[in-house]
Amino acid sequence: MTKSSIWFIIAGIAVYFLANQTQIGWLYLFDAIIWGLLVFSAVISWHTVRKLNIERQVLLPRFDPYQLSGPVEDEAVEVRLKLTNRGRLARHFIRVTEKCPFEQAGNQDKAFFISTVKAGSAEVFSYKATCYQRGYYPAATAVIESGGPLGLAVRKRSFVLPVNLTVYPRYYPMEERPAAETTWSEWGQHVRSSSADEFYGSREYRFGDPLKHIHWRNTARLGQFMLKQFEESRQGAVAVAFDTEHNPGAGRETTLEYSIRIAASLARLAAESGRTVDLFTGGTRLSGAGWQEAMDHLARLGSGGKGSLADLTQAVLPDQTVVAVVAAADSGQVPLLAALSQRARKLVIILLEGFAPDEYSQEFYDRLKGLYTEIIRCSLGGLEQCIEELNGALRESDAITPVREM
Repeated sequence: MTKSSIWFIIAGIAVYFLANQTQIGWLYLFDAIIWGLLVFSAVISWHTVRKLNIERQVLLPRFDPYQLSGPVEDEAVEVRLKLTNRGRLARHFIRVTEKCPFEQAGNQDKAFFISTVKAGSAEVFSYKATCYQRGYYPAATAVIESGGPLGLAVRKRSFVLPVNLTVYPRYYPMEERPAAETTWSEWGQHVRSSSADEFYGSREYRFGDPLKHIHWRNTARLGQFMLKQFEESRQGAVAVAFDTEHNPGAGRETTLEYSIRIAASLARLAAESGRTVDLFTGGTRLSGAGWQEAMDHLARLGSGGKGSLADLTQAVLPDQTVVAVVAAADSGQVPLLAALSQRARKLVIILLEGFAPDEYSQEFYDRLKGLYTEIIRCSLGGLEQCIEELNGALRESDAITPVREM
């Protein structure tokens, strides 16, 4: 019911009482017209939304040899909607409103007006959306409504449309250098890898696998992309650890989001080097993860969970390189980091500061300086520079370099 229909009802009641008191015939006729228009609007709007169906599709515009199965943060995608009329008559004056769940708050509502959809046909329309924040989005809501030509009565139908879209965390490019590859190989672990030397079989291709190792003969024989597999080799794997229990900051500028983007950048570097990554996040351990697997884990990671650094202290391999991301507000991690520095071959600590008002970053930093490790200070808004510093730390030799600040 609209404001116009309310005024029509009030007018209809007033004219009826006036006609009843005066017994003037044309007032009765005028009153009948008012109520007839109301009934007509209700029927036509109800009929318009019947037999209408809506579908949605998200189109990814990019191509990447390490392409993920979904978009990353800040990437623009095309959302295509298809409105189908399954009735025998044309439908007119249709409004479609969709709520795009992965857009930034305030930009999620998308509205379209369709003047006519012919019988048995469909109208396709689309819009550009920016994937604001990582996460898994299973469904979106859409509403079809019509008020007819007069707009006196509005009829709505709601749809829950499957999306099944994963928005992956943003990652930053890190240079692949021979020094980094040599170091990682020396600190690595025994795994089966397509970067080894001796071929032993093939398996189905997955997103993130190196295209240069596609087994073309088996691909042609089986009708699907197959990847060569090689005998066991000493392959480097970097370990990344951060806690998810506390998450100071706001929006996308939180310690958890920064930690996830750092881990995603390292996962990308590992994939480009033909290696894996170990993730210790909120008490959850993911070992030997490839590009797609690591990004799936990071995309769906939420706050909560304890003990990632404590678990890592026992689980890290003695000759493994480790990147630990800690918040300056969480000074209780110092003993765990000290134990970790004694076990890991090389430990790089990224200290996130400026996210909470009650942190004592300089005190935390001074306590960490005594450890046999390297520290990179990352302030709020300085993530990209932090990644550059981390890239340099991983490319250096096994000698511990002087503590660096951002």
